[in-house]
Amino acid sequence: MEIRLLGPIEIIIEGRALDVGAPQQRLVLTALAADAGRLIGTESLIDRVWETAPDGARRTLQVHLSRLRRFLDDAQTDDRAPVQVLRRSGGYLLDIDPDRVDAHRFRRLVEQAHERHRSDLERVKLLAEAMDLWRGPALADLPGQWAGTVRQAWQQQYLDAVQEWTSASIRVGDVSAPLARLAAMTGEYPLIESLAAAYLRALYASGRASDALDHYAVIRQHLAEKLGTDPGPQLQHLYRQILAADPALTADPAPPAAEAHPRWTPHQLPATTPAFTGRTTELAHLDRAQDDAHAVVTVIDGMAGVGKTALAVEAAHRIAGRYPDGQLYLDLRGYTEGAEPIEPAGALDHLLRAMGVPEQEIPAGTDGRAGLYRTLLAGRQMLILLDNAAGESQVAPLLPGAPGCLVLATSRRQLAGLDHARRFFLDTMALPDAVTLLIRGAGIDEPLRERCPDQLIELAELCGRLPLAIRIAAARLRSHPTWTPGHLVERLRDRRHRLAELEAGQRSVAAALDLSYRRLSPRQQHAYQRLGLHSGPDIDERSTAALLDSSPIAATQILDQLLDANLLLEPAAGRYRFHDLTRAHAAHTAARDRTGDDRLRS
Repeated sequence: MEIRLLGPIEIIIEGRALDVGAPQQRLVLTALAADAGRLIGTESLIDRVWETAPDGARRTLQVHLSRLRRFLDDAQTDDRAPVQVLRRSGGYLLDIDPDRVDAHRFRRLVEQAHERHRSDLERVKLLAEAMDLWRGPALADLPGQWAGTVRQAWQQQYLDAVQEWTSASIRVGDVSAPLARLAAMTGEYPLIESLAAAYLRALYASGRASDALDHYAVIRQHLAEKLGTDPGPQLQHLYRQILAADPALTADPAPPAAEAHPRWTPHQLPATTPAFTGRTTELAHLDRAQDDAHAVVTVIDGMAGVGKTALAVEAAHRIAGRYPDGQLYLDLRGYTEGAEPIEPAGALDHLLRAMGVPEQEIPAGTDGRAGLYRTLLAGRQMLILLDNAAGESQVAPLLPGAPGCLVLATSRRQLAGLDHARRFFLDTMALPDAVTLLIRGAGIDEPLRERCPDQLIELAELCGRLPLAIRIAAARLRSHPTWTPGHLVERLRDRRHRLAELEAGQRSVAAALDLSYRRLSPRQQHAYQRLGLHSGPDIDERSTAALLDSSPIAATQILDQLLDANLLLEPAAGRYRFHDLTRAHAAHTAARDRTGDDRLRS
């Protein structure tokens, strides 16, 4: 049994095509076959089958799956491993050798052609075999947005493969096969300049320079009539080369495999933090993140300044080698001074461009972009780092549709609303690591370390073992060579001025916490300020209700909301407390706002 998706949907048994059934049943089969052998979540499967899920979609899906199981059981007559629809925790998978699905076989052949050790003759053979699998527009008889998005993505892969086949054929001196296919394709896609360029090169290589020049004129006319533009710089340059009979056109260019197919291998991770310190346990935990086949995303959350980004980048660099299809990075600007969070449509635009999708081929809406993004990730192993997220709604459209890729997301919120996400709460540093970070950052030499070990420990504790605060303290010591750690300890002991002391250049603990505060609702801001004035070490729901003059239920909601924003901690069930620096900020904010109100009244 073979399943054909690169054209009308077909199941082939012993050389004959079977009727797969009604459109929705063909769509269910295709939705499973597109990720052959991989688990697809039930909700994702529903989204693929229906643009707007009807009432009872799960039950209807189960009916289609039952019919598909019976169809597959009845259809199988050969001795090969049976093709089955299997139910797994959270979803379904089509248990089939991916090579028995033409779309997967096509991708395998193209990827083999990209391998560095291949000769050009081998590349031509592999790509020609891939071309023979293409029977027309992919998923030709399927309706719906998901099918349209997949069709568009696979069409681009096909166009890329045709161009690579042409280049390899030129290098071996036989362009007859790709030339015939290009002639038909340029008529079907007259506005794709990269395809036109491949056709011009093939014509020139076959000794038909005049035909190449004539076709350039045709392309130029099409672009002017349809788009009101001239050919792009690359096509114009090729035209001039043909006019001049440029020897470079017949030179033996390096095969595309020498570039490792950069379209699919972005390497966007930022540099690791210099002198990254500690976090051994945390890194070991994140090193195991890819072991859970069902966990699409790991969320690293914690308070402002705790080092979420530094940890995520460090961990990503350490495991990047396990993801051969590359690494994507995007700062979502959830908590960035002077910037609004990036909307999902804009984030998807950045990610699709990073994956090599031309601007003109990126769909207009969020849903279309998300569908194309998930399609490009299907069957690939990529590491995706989504930094500084504002909330679940910003991250959810950026997640792959199936396991295989690892997503690391950082946020000041817990992002508890993301399905199947693994939460990793990042606490402040262990005291020995905090002291080490302080020593490294300040450049404290061995004699001074031996003279004032207690002061270094107290300084790390006064910084709340918060990496941002420790780095600021270290920077202040560096900028005041006459200071000892004891000088800064004396300045930080005064709680009223501690936040003002923890500021250096563009870094400020108060400013970082302000960003979290400004993301709160007015009701949450009021509660945050009131709780900051509470004198006890911790507080429960009843005390909070009395402090806020609210019901216990409303108090619990507020506490949970501040906990979700990592502005409160819950060391024991029902008991809440501030980090020392967060408490100072809450009290400072209350005094600042009260002073502002007094000025307005006066």
